Amino acid sequence: MKKTGLFLPALLVILIALAACSSNKKVVEPVEVPPTPLELAREAADNGAAAFTSEDYTGALAAFAEAKEYYLQAAPTATAADSVEVNVERIELNQALTYMTMAKESVELGLHADALEEYEQAVRVYQALVPLTITALERDSYVNILNRNLAITAENAAQYERALGYYDRVLEVEPGNEEILNIKYHILKDKIKDEERAFQVLKDYAEASKDYRAYLILAQAYRENNDQEAAAANYEKALLLANNADVFTRVADFYREIGNYQKSNEVLEKFVTTGPDNAALALAYRVIAGNYDKLRNITKKIEYYDKSLTVERNADVALILANHYNQQKLWDRVISYATQVINLDATKAAAFLLRGNAYYMNKRYSEAKLDLNRIVNDPTYGKSAQDILSRIK
Repeated sequence: MKKTGLFLPALLVILIALAACSSNKKVVEPVEVPPTPLELAREAADNGAAAFTSEDYTGALAAFAEAKEYYLQAAPTATAADSVEVNVERIELNQALTYMTMAKESVELGLHADALEEYEQAVRVYQALVPLTITALERDSYVNILNRNLAITAENAAQYERALGYYDRVLEVEPGNEEILNIKYHILKDKIKDEERAFQVLKDYAEASKDYRAYLILAQAYRENNDQEAAAANYEKALLLANNADVFTRVADFYREIGNYQKSNEVLEKFVTTGPDNAALALAYRVIAGNYDKLRNITKKIEYYDKSLTVERNADVALILANHYNQQKLWDRVISYATQVINLDATKAAAFLLRGNAYYMNKRYSEAKLDLNRIVNDPTYGKSAQDILSRIK
């Protein structure tokens, strides 16, 4: 107690002395104005950007969170010129970018659990974000990209059920996406080894969505499983739902592959009635002609090759027709179609041989010589050209 008492007088003397000094001369101490929330927000935002650039992502997230909090504190007294709402949006975009960058690094290091959590954090940031400088559509597209990344990461981590859930998120935004439906099917069939469920997922989706693409995928799955009857049934369902080139082409190709050329042609004839563009129409005619060739119906084959040429010039088709009429010894037609070939592709030596021979048979010898002399050194047709030339006097 005595020691305590000893300190009191000295303390009082000091206080008094300070008071006396102050009474003798007034000293004005500068008052330091504390920074405003807006200033603190900007400083924190700059710190976050610097940390991000230095790859200190944890520090960046902390600084961005601090900046957002200060901006929210500044909001009630801020002016329009302060752009608080826009700055909050930018901070949130930076937070999302930081989480995405962290996730990417985690994936590269094989830290799938960390990557999944970081991608999820980015999703939550985007979903809570009120779009101002970006559109809602852009924001949602970022979320969709993240859901794809989540699905891929979960699949790589052998978390297959979780991956399926993320792929379902993607399908909500992109209904009928063939790539995603196929991935789901193969995860169930090849990874989870549940073939029944794999087919059921496709069936359920197709029936619920009534999307022709889902039926095409289901049909393809049955094809791969060698169940052609079920494949055909689902291709037909797709045809009932859509009349576009994609459906008709796939269904026609299916019937061609299983050797049902007549059915393939029936599908393509329906396609022709839909008024496709010239390129698609010409291709359909060529495929129909090819099917008739398989059916050994030469008359129809030639008819449809001819139809294709009326829609779109094609050197290979014209050459087929020139060769056909050469076999029929209809020399004027050979000349006509071979000339079409040469006009489209003068490198086709076969066309010069066919036309040269047709000229020869029509006793147009000078023209025959011109064509045949052009190919006398051709490794495939040169010998035939020389034989014909030897007969010309």
